[in-house]
Order: sequence, then C-alpha cells, then structure tokens
Amino acid sequence: MTETFSHIPASEIQTLVADFKNSHQIVLSNYFGVKESDVHEILVSAQTLLLRKKEHDFQRLFLLSSDEAELVALLKTHDDEDYVLNIPTKKGIGQWEQVLSEAGFTFLAQYDRYYNREIEYRESDIGTFATEEEADEILGLLYVDDFSIYTDYLPTKEELMEMIKAERVLVNKEDGHVLGVLIFTLEGKKCYLNIWIDRSKNGLYLLFDVYNIMVEKGVSLAYFWVRSDNKKIIKLHKLTGAVPDGLSDYSFIKQAKR
Repeated sequence: MTETFSHIPASEIQTLVADFKNSHQIVLSNYFGVKESDVHEILVSAQTLLLRKKEHDFQRLFLLSSDEAELVALLKTHDDEDYVLNIPTKKGIGQWEQVLSEAGFTFLAQYDRYYNREIEYRESDIGTFATEEEADEILGLLYVDDFSIYTDYLPTKEELMEMIKAERVLVNKEDGHVLGVLIFTLEGKKCYLNIWIDRSKNGLYLLFDVYNIMVEKGVSLAYFWVRSDNKKIIKLHKLTGAVPDGLSDYSFIKQAKR
C-alpha cells in the first residue's frame, strides 16, 4: 500500500485505471479521464485508487474505490491541503453524501449541463477578440465573487494568454475597458462555452457573437454548464433555445487543517 502520493506520467494513468477496474468491483468513482498535459499524483491502496491534480492553491481529486470504509479512512488522512472533488452524474449523489461527510467534505455547488441546437445568426457588433494586452483586465473581471476557483475552472494568466492567441476569448468593451468576457472552445461540430460574464447592459450580445462564429464555421451544437441556482442566466440561455441534458456536476471541498 502506498502511504503517500507520488508523481505519475499521464500516459500511464489510463493503463493503471483499466487494470484497477479489471481487478476490483468499483462502488464509487468520479474518474472521467485525464489530459496528456496534466500533471497528476497517485496513491494506490488495497481497494482504492486516488489521483490528484494541483490547481491554483488546491488539489482536485479523482478516485475509484471498491470499499467505502477504506475510502473514508484514506480521505481522512489527507488534511494538509485543500481538496476539491467533482461528481458528474445523471443519477444523483445519494451514495456519495455519507462517505464524503464522514471524510470531512462539505458541499460547494451544483452545476447543470445544457446544450443548444437552435444556433442562428443574430445581429451583433459588440464583441471583439481579446488582445494579449487585455489579459490582466480580463483576469480582474474573472476572479471576483461571481466565480470560484473551485467550481469554475478559471484559467491562469498563462492559460488565458494561450486562449487569446487561439482566438477563443471574446470581450465587450466600453470606454476602452473590458466589461464582458466569453471564453469558448471549438471542437469539430461542437462549441463549448467555458466562461461568460458581462458587467454591461449588453451581455447577451457576446453570446450572439459566439453563435455567429459557430454559424460561420458550420458548428451546430453548443454545450455549457450553469450553476443550478443562477436563474437569470438559465433564463437567458433558454430564451435562445438551450435545454438541459440531465447531467449535473456536484462539487465538494475539504479544507486543510490550519
């Protein structure tokens, strides 16, 4: 049994996870794959596999376990850092709640996934692609009370610069200042809306701008996550034809003992 986390290349994770699944009857898992560029650490016990990835000043945690009692015991022993755990599911989190509560985790938020197939061209001349010089101002807009580093996957400055270079960042400006930001990702015939915030009265036009880009590029499907209690944004998305697909993401946090 490995008592502490150790570094592991991303290229080896899929094999280890597959072997673990083949040799155990998994009862709890929030593992849904990793990116080759991510840096992970691993801890393997008799009945549990834990993966963690450093983000900002906390660890995002992924796990597979065939024994709830052992999982709770393992999670209890790691209290030197903040841990955030996400559970994407269409079935609810009944089985998770007691385990995470016993292990010292508390609920953060629920996000629901929506999709939109009713993509059409709409008149808009609000948004422009962000420039590298605007990166700090954009970050200043993102890192506010509306968003959380734990639940919203906010980019670092280096990541944002790469997004800007790839023309994935639209901004809405007034009097030379950035008031709105929409970050998106195009993948084949799909568009993922990653982050959307606007402090002006014309925020909806940024959404129109990205939908116009989709029309121009022949992309017909948009996906995005919305916090379940953000009724205003949900209403705006529904007005443009968006509907939920049934998948929700539940976030929990365990804060370090300080």
